[in-house]
Amino acid sequence: MIALGVLFGAIYRHGAEVPLDTAAFAAISSCLLVLALIDKKNRAALAKVPNPKWALIGLVLVWLVMAAQLLPIPFLTGGNKSWFPVQSVTVDVDLTLRAMVSMGSAVAFFVFGAIFAADRERREIVLWLLGVLTFSVIMYAFMLHSSGLSARSFQQSGGETVMEGPFLNANTFAILMVMVFSVCLGTFVAEDRRHKGKQRLWVRVGAVVLAAAAAVCIFLTMSRAAWILSLGIIFGLALIVRPGAHLRTSIFGVAALLVLFIGWNASEQLGLSTRPLDLAQGFDGRFADWEPGLDLTRMRPILGWGAGTFARAMEPFRDAPQIASSMIVITPQNSILLITSETGLIGMVAWGILLTGIVLFAVNGLKVRSSSPVLAVSLLLGASAAIAQSLVDFPMSIPAIAAFWAFLLGYCGGLGGKARRKKRRNRPDASSNQSGRFSRQRISA
Repeated sequence: MIALGVLFGAIYRHGAEVPLDTAAFAAISSCLLVLALIDKKNRAALAKVPNPKWALIGLVLVWLVMAAQLLPIPFLTGGNKSWFPVQSVTVDVDLTLRAMVSMGSAVAFFVFGAIFAADRERREIVLWLLGVLTFSVIMYAFMLHSSGLSARSFQQSGGETVMEGPFLNANTFAILMVMVFSVCLGTFVAEDRRHKGKQRLWVRVGAVVLAAAAAVCIFLTMSRAAWILSLGIIFGLALIVRPGAHLRTSIFGVAALLVLFIGWNASEQLGLSTRPLDLAQGFDGRFADWEPGLDLTRMRPILGWGAGTFARAMEPFRDAPQIASSMIVITPQNSILLITSETGLIGMVAWGILLTGIVLFAVNGLKVRSSSPVLAVSLLLGASAAIAQSLVDFPMSIPAIAAFWAFLLGYCGGLGGKARRKKRRNRPDASSNQSGRFSRQRISA
């Protein structure tokens, strides 16, 4: 509701330029959540969800920091600059409003995940719908890749292009597929134990097909980080599923990692069209991207330059300015530097409380004594992979990726939901009353 209010305020604000796709995504997500809560079953499921008080506190603090950036606080603006008027802390009110609006979609999907996971009757239906939607995205990505339509291409000896899917960045699509891959593996192990007969077969087939398609997409993105994260997810799930075979699993994991790196280095000699394993070049490029974030943080360490304004604040320091949009996001390739440069150290504390609250809520899924903890572990591994990727890229700056990440963690926490039962007073039954009356008669006699 807050996101909808900010959205309407941004629309009716004179000169507001909230991108249509970001605003529409947040508005549709918020409206769907409001409609979902009309259903009594959804409200009953929400009542079973563990208390997310720390996540709510963190969310309120983050929104308060963004709202404070809309105020005129002269001593936090760093003095008058030629490229923007000193009217508020943020250098672009419209972009900050857009950042506040885009959080609404993530919040809505977080609550969606918690509700549907707590409702045990409709949990499988939601997973099937999510699988169908993801499969359609994968098919669309394969169609674009086969037709050669790509915003940019990684040229190899074969002249192939990397798979980017509906995004303009292969790494962004790769981390989405990594999360899908992790969910499918967890579903295959956890949900497979809960079904029998034909239903069990369908669960197996659906999870395997979707996991295989996601794995192929991860390979075709040529994202080195995604390859390593996928292997780590397989290794982590193997340790959880087979706790009595830690030694064999560890040996197999190390051997698979060595084979991957050896094959990676020898890919050119083997004639394979893969991206060369040049970690030094990757880190050098990241260090160059991190420097602007450090510079902006040092210039405004308290409240930053405004949420969503990194590209706008960097314009005076770039030779060829580029305007940030909802399709091309210019960031320092590191979420920590992005947060500190846009919201300052105060914002970093608020975001830290929010992330801590989300994690505390999500670990409730590990407390269920059933096959669900395996699914919860896979969800946590997929979400952790996205966090790790955000240290060297910008997946969380894409509203769709952030919403899917929030859905996974909300779903994970909802798995630990329990029915709230009122404490009933111990009332003696008729047999106990009769036995008590008989004993009193004997004593009196």
